[in-house]
Amino acid sequence: MTLREIVRYAGTLYGANALASLITLGITVMLGRDLSRADLGLYGLFQVYFLFGSYATSAGLPSATVKWVAGRTIDDGEFLHFIVVRLLVIAVVLYASAAVAVWLGDTILGAALFALPAFHVFNITLSAARARLKRRTEAGLLVAASLATSLWMFVLLADMHNEWAAIGGQVIGAYTTALVVLVVALRWKLPRPKRPGNWRAAFWRTARPVFLGSTVFALGDLADRVLVQHMLGLKALGTYVMALMLFGVLNKPVHMLSRVLLSHFSQAAGRVPDAKAGDIVRLNLFTLPFMALMAAAALPWLLPFVVHRNYAPAFPVLAVMTAVILVKAFELVHSTLAVARDSAASNLRAQCFALFVYAALIIPMVRGFGLLGVAWAVVLRWLALAIFQRRDMLRRGVQVLPMGLLARAGAVYMAALALFPVAPWWMGITYLVGGAVARLWSIPQAVSLVSGRI
Repeated sequence: MTLREIVRYAGTLYGANALASLITLGITVMLGRDLSRADLGLYGLFQVYFLFGSYATSAGLPSATVKWVAGRTIDDGEFLHFIVVRLLVIAVVLYASAAVAVWLGDTILGAALFALPAFHVFNITLSAARARLKRRTEAGLLVAASLATSLWMFVLLADMHNEWAAIGGQVIGAYTTALVVLVVALRWKLPRPKRPGNWRAAFWRTARPVFLGSTVFALGDLADRVLVQHMLGLKALGTYVMALMLFGVLNKPVHMLSRVLLSHFSQAAGRVPDAKAGDIVRLNLFTLPFMALMAAAALPWLLPFVVHRNYAPAFPVLAVMTAVILVKAFELVHSTLAVARDSAASNLRAQCFALFVYAALIIPMVRGFGLLGVAWAVVLRWLALAIFQRRDMLRRGVQVLPMGLLARAGAVYMAALALFPVAPWWMGITYLVGGAVARLWSIPQAVSLVSGRI
């Protein structure tokens, strides 16, 4: 794809994401109004179980699906047989684990495990649509998922006003979305399943390090919530979960773009015009951090009008965590390049190094700075990942981006973020002007982007 085609595809997903984010923001407001901070903290535990499980039980199938289907090197019938069998095995293991968790008395963990098979059906289907560049299908599925989950939460909130309204809504929403996906899939002309060929070993060489790297990443997310609960209390965890829920809305465009880029970089060399990685990361640095800063300015002003409980401590945490989006704007190009160029192990090594750095920082930073310390530890974890990942890819001959680009962007972003306590609405403008001065982008490029002539 050319840069213009990437922008068009990402733009379609951004439009779907904007609608999904509005739906998600609406239900977030309702949860903040109806649930106590302790209840919200318990829902946060469900979320981290669910997030960790989604990585730890995926076997790396979603990312490997995008790479191999986009490369068009696998027979569709063979791949369908391969994926269906793996999903059935994963589902059996998860249902058995959910039953054991409930029997042992951990109903929140059991609910998370029970929801995961439906999520995997949805996620694999989404990956296949992305690999075939079916942007309208992918956009529709994203909106359907947010709508289903939010509607069920809304229905359950009318009957119960505790953490189970949110947990139950997410579980039932996952199965509703999976059912929609299966109905849509049955309307497609699916290939006849065939016995998989000798490509399976190469597939697992992609999937295995992606799976392990994702699991290592999820361990960090599990650790920070557990530490906040035990060191700062359940109410503090509720505040942190609110910040994470808002950050999740801001982080969705990053995930959208990373999906497009993995499909793009996985295409066969020379088949289509190829956008340069440097142009992509400059586009990322121009758009993603600006959106994050403007949201960090607007949400503290907007949410108090609709959320009656005091979540003011969540907003500085959210502001600090927006720096993660700046790092991701750079890092996601490297991570997708590594997977597409058969160097996914670089991502695994980087995740392990970043988790080691995070483990060394998190406890003293929580003791010294509370929730803000957790947020800065998360930012430093992502920065450590980006630095190590680039060095590892460079040693292995994979294309990398100049580190000075991230350093200049980071300096500009920190200067803009420093305005949060005194002049938050100036953060976005400061970042754009500072980026132009630091030559992260040029004014003509920015005009071309805004006018759609890129």
